[in-house]
Amino acid sequence: MKKASKIWLWVALVLCVCTTGLNLSEGRWLSVGIAVVSIIGLCTLLFGQRKAGFIVMCVCAVGSFIVGSVQNFAELGAVSILMSLIGSALVPVITGLFIRSQWSELK
Repeated sequence: MKKASKIWLWVALVLCVCTTGLNLSEGRWLSVGIAVVSIIGLCTLLFGQRKAGFIVMCVCAVGSFIVGSVQNFAELGAVSILMSLIGSALVPVITGLFIRSQWSELK
C-alpha cells in the first residue's frame, strides 16, 4: 500500500475514533455500534491490507447514513439527509480514491 494511502487511513482512523467518542458522549448507541464495526473495517484495511475492510466500511457508511437521517429528521428535516450523506460518505469515498489504484494488490 502506498504511503499516501496509509497516511490517509491513519487520519481517517483518528477522525472515526473522535466521532465515535462524540456519539458515545451523546448516548447514540446505535451510531456507536456501527462506528465500532466501521473502525474494525478500517483497521482491517490499514493493518491487514484486505479488501474486506473497505467493504465493511462501505456497508457501515450506508447504515450510518440511514441511522443519522432517521435520528435527526425530527429536528432538522430534509437537511438531516444531506448532513448524514456527507458525514457517512466522506471517509469511504476519500478512502476509495486513495486505494483504487492499489485494489488488485489488496488481499
